[in-house]
Amino acid sequence: DGLPEEEIRTTIGNANGTRPALFVPEISFDILVRRQIRRLEQPGVQCVDLVYDELQRIACQSEPTELTRYPNLRDRMMDVVSSLLKRSVGPTQLWVSNLVRIELSYINTNHPDFIGGSRAVARLMEKMGNEKES
Repeated sequence: DGLPEEEIRTTIGNANGTRPALFVPEISFDILVRRQIRRLEQPGVQCVDLVYDELQRIACQSEPTELTRYPNLRDRMMDVVSSLLKRSVGPTQLWVSNLVRIELSYINTNHPDFIGGSRAVARLMEKMGNEKES
C-alpha cells in the first residue's frame, strides 16, 4: 500500500544497474522497506494526540459524584490530571519518533518469519511441483 509498482521496478532497476538480476537485490529491498517504515512515524505521532484526547475525555467523565460538593477540589484535580497528560505528550511523541528511527537503523532479514530470495524460490518450486502432481 502506498508503494506503486513502477516505483518498485525503478528502485530494483537502479540497484541492478545495467545488468539484470535474477533475484531482487538486497539494497533495493532495503530502500523500499525503509520508505515504508518512515511512513509510520506521522501516524504514530498522531495516535499519541488521539490517545491524549481520549484520556482527557476519560478523566472528565470519571470524576466521582462526591466531588460536586467540592468544586475547588474538583477543579484542582482536573488541572493536575490535565497538566500530567500535557507533560507526557511531548516525550511520548519523541519516543514514537525514536522507535521508528530504531526500526530504520536495522532491517532484520534473518528473522524466521522473513522469506528471503532462496526460500521464496524453493517455496515456488515446491508449489509448482505440487500443482504438477495434482
